[in-house]
This record gives sequence, C-alpha cells and structure tokens, in this order.
Amino acid sequence: MEYGASIKFLWADLPVAKRVAAAAAAGFDAVELWDWRGEDMDALHAACKTHGIRIGGCFGHASGGLRDPAHRRRIVGELAQSVAMAERYGIRQLALFSDEIRRPHGEIAKPPALPRAAQYLSCIDGIEAALKLVEGRPVTLMLEAINTVHVPGYFWDEVGVTIELCRMFNHPQLRLAFDCFHQQLVGGRLTDNLIAALPYAARIDIGNVPGRHQPGIGEIDFAHIRRVLEQQGY
Repeated sequence: MEYGASIKFLWADLPVAKRVAAAAAAGFDAVELWDWRGEDMDALHAACKTHGIRIGGCFGHASGGLRDPAHRRRIVGELAQSVAMAERYGIRQLALFSDEIRRPHGEIAKPPALPRAAQYLSCIDGIEAALKLVEGRPVTLMLEAINTVHVPGYFWDEVGVTIELCRMFNHPQLRLAFDCFHQQLVGGRLTDNLIAALPYAARIDIGNVPGRHQPGIGEIDFAHIRRVLEQQGY
C-alpha cells in the first residue's frame, strides 16, 4: 500500500512547501489536495520533486453537482481543465461530486427540482461525459460519498451509492474513495461496507469519529481496518 497525507488538514499552520517536507519526513508517498485552483501548482510540484513524493489527487471540479443536469456543461469544462493540469503534474486521481458544496459551512447548492430517479440518471449521464474526457489518459475519476451530518442533503450520502455506480459502468478509470469518517457517520458497518467497496476502491481515507482526527483518538478501530485490508489482499 501507498500512503498519502491530506495537506488540507495536516500541518495546516505551515506554508505549503513545508507541509510537503513534513509529509515526506513522516514517510508518506503522496500529498492530497482539495481544489487545486488557487494553489501554486508549479511550486507544489517542485516541492514534491525535491522531497521525492508526488501529488496524489485533488478535486476534478469545484462547482456544480452531477445530480443537476443544468450543471453538466460547467462541470465538464472544469474537469477538462483539471485533466490537463493532472497530466502536467502527474496527478492520478480527480474527484467527482454529486453536489456543489459551498465553503466554509458545507451546505450544498440548491438541488434541482427533479424526481430522485431523474437526479440519479443525471449522475449517470455526467459520469459518462466525464469518462470521455479521461479515456486513455493516466487519470482515474473518483466518486466521493460524503456524510449528511456535516453536509445535509448530499446525494451520494453513503458508499453503497458509489459502489452501484462503479458496478454499473465497470470502467477501469472510474473508482471510488472509501472514506471511513464519512461512512461511519451515516452507514456504519465499516467492515462489511469496506469489503463490498474494495473491488472499486482506489483509495481508503481515514479520519476518526468524532472530529475527523487521527487513528487512536475516537471510535473507529483502524488497526482492525488495516487487518481487513491485508486479509483482503488490498
């Protein structure tokens, strides 16, 4: 397994270049971003090269949500920019979202006035359009399920939704992130859900509940999660 550090959360009081240095010193293989827009990507990439690690992944789009067909053109445009950026800097994973999440409070943009089934179909159409952008390129699209405790109304509210979408497409460039923090808050049953997700999981995110803190502080037994991953040959 390779290990990545989210420099959105870790060493947040340091300048970005020093966060990269800290991640490398701690033994991580990669650093993870949220939205790359607004970041000095040349400087970040240079820092990673200096310290022998890479940029693992970031957002594919920061505005718009796949559940809303009115957002699709905007999402595809942002994603096209992200794919070009990812190829330039060797970034392998770009995240897709069902909803536009507005910072800093985590509320979603107003959902479309459509039946739930129509919103699900919009997600399918949007993923299909996104896959055309990455076909044959060294980039994987990552579906992100997010808890509705902190982001009320988010459409992909637990990992079962993203598993079903990955299963439906059965495409090697469409995968999911299994986030233990998000899943524990809404669906729980981490062992069963993790095993179900593993055929499609390109990343396992860890953060303990409550508070999204490090292993050892909170209710999730990450030693057990690691054993499950090893037993499953992940």
